[in-house]
Amino acid sequence: MDVAIVGRDLPGRTFCAADGTPIDNVHVAVQVGREPVGPIELGVVAEALARFESRLGRTTAPRMLLSQESLSAATPAQVQRFLAACHSVEVHVVITVRDLARSVPSAWQQDLRAGRTTAYPRYLRRLQRMESNGAGRHPWIQLDPPAVLARWAAELPPGRIHVVTVPPSGSPPSLLLERFCRVVDVDPAGLVHPETPSNTSLGRIQAEVLRRVNRELPDDLLRRQVYGGIGKRFFAGQVLGDQTSHKILVPSRLRPWCEEVSSRQVAAIEEAGYHVEGTLADLRCPEAAFSDEAERPREREVASAAATALARMLAIRASEKRSSGPRLPGGRSRAGTVADRLRALAGRG
Repeated sequence: MDVAIVGRDLPGRTFCAADGTPIDNVHVAVQVGREPVGPIELGVVAEALARFESRLGRTTAPRMLLSQESLSAATPAQVQRFLAACHSVEVHVVITVRDLARSVPSAWQQDLRAGRTTAYPRYLRRLQRMESNGAGRHPWIQLDPPAVLARWAAELPPGRIHVVTVPPSGSPPSLLLERFCRVVDVDPAGLVHPETPSNTSLGRIQAEVLRRVNRELPDDLLRRQVYGGIGKRFFAGQVLGDQTSHKILVPSRLRPWCEEVSSRQVAAIEEAGYHVEGTLADLRCPEAAFSDEAERPREREVASAAATALARMLAIRASEKRSSGPRLPGGRSRAGTVADRLRALAGRG
């Protein structure tokens, strides 16, 4: 679930970030949504909300967008604090929501990409307990759109809260963007699309490798500003994300629970009267999101994926050294030949 804050103070279709100066939305979300982690980060984000309010007050742009999924965990008091910083503009809240059966595996994977180590079966049991108890905190709050929406609706009229549903698998790739752009009144044809996906999903086995690696890392490498580069973007994104994989699915035994919770969530959103872009039918759990396969991957599969990951890391390292290594006849470097062999090994993994 992603929360986007749209500030409107002038009519028109221009879309930009404040006065052209980037807003560090991660730091803003960390300060508003949860306590900063670590003394270095504390210093970085301490004045983030004040800087955000100052820049927002100086802007002459007709529209500004702040998009950050961490805002979904904001408590009622933190929502009030954030909206107080946005006093100079008319605030609209846009939340993108997809069906629970696809959201659960994604939420677990995102936890692992943040350095956490909870095993998938245990994570699923925890979600069920939290849902049953009405716990409005991480990780369940990110999977409970009505609860998130209610916190913002307590401060804003329903007409300024927008729900964008994520289309089912197999839909045109541009459909979600088109829905979002209709809400923020932007022509999607004028946007520049990245050449490669920015958030590659991990398969079930690769996610388990990441979990076990996280478990072995010392605390200093799990700090947000360190882990984000080496764990999330390099190891998870570049190394494990490069492997052929199978989607993380929800065990079939949890299908009745997912469908029952989804039905209640859809009814709550419909009853609240929010603007829905898309259709609430998109939030029904698809059959393909469930599986009867074992919840725990086989050890040999995990070992194979880990070996392939090590080979990939060595190939990357060798490639970085290729230009500076000693040359062989024909102009090839020793590092280059090693990298080629390791890539071949990784490809056989």
